[in-house]
Amino acid sequence: MRFSVATWNVNSIRARINNITNFLKKNKTDVLCMQETKVEDGLFPKEEFESLDYNLAIFGQKRFNGVATASKLPFKEIQTNMVGNEKGQKRTILTKIGDVTIINSYFPNGQSPDSENFRYKIDFINGFREYLDKNFDTNKDKLIIVGDFNVAREERDVHSVEAMEGKIGFHKEEREALEYLYNWGFTDAFRMFRQDKAFSWWDYRALSFIKNTGLRIDYIWISNTLKDKCIKCYIDRDERKKEKPSDHAPVVATFEL
Repeated sequence: MRFSVATWNVNSIRARINNITNFLKKNKTDVLCMQETKVEDGLFPKEEFESLDYNLAIFGQKRFNGVATASKLPFKEIQTNMVGNEKGQKRTILTKIGDVTIINSYFPNGQSPDSENFRYKIDFINGFREYLDKNFDTNKDKLIIVGDFNVAREERDVHSVEAMEGKIGFHKEEREALEYLYNWGFTDAFRMFRQDKAFSWWDYRALSFIKNTGLRIDYIWISNTLKDKCIKCYIDRDERKKEKPSDHAPVVATFEL
């Protein structure tokens, strides 16, 4: 069975709903994991997804954060607040589809390295690793973690190392924390197919998209059990060109299960 998973920080589900439904119609994506939905569950635009035959798992809050997963296939399980250190912020949702577990997450931004928000970000990432250590095995479980991780992991994931060194999104401490999470036993699906500089986020300001001064902070990471099942992964830059776009582009992976 061919199975496609996409992750997309939509930067407000209601502001971007037309872009999202058009993306789903065009790509016929099996699972779409969204971050920064910025809406309480009762106001989530469920009808637009249900009209396209998607099941929904939503975990949102007013104005900030929020995650949602839309799936053509039924959910066997839905969990929220698994990581345990979200501090009331709606950032993570787990869904199980068949024997594949997908964790959709919006990592904290961190604001500035000398702030409490930065410490929260580091604690969140370390707590994610602890959660995985207690609950999963990379060589046994079919696990995919996706989302906006708000950290560029490698130098090739930033437009300029010199411009970004020591700043949020590329600070040494947050990169070390992300590497600790990655070393649980993940493979970056995108890097299985492309090794060059490529970005998934561009600031709305300073003509960043036109100049391609971006960051790659949106990921699809897969456990060892899925490495030989992944047949394609790419960043859909075209979505960033659309009218009223999110500042992020979707990342899409296809598996042969």
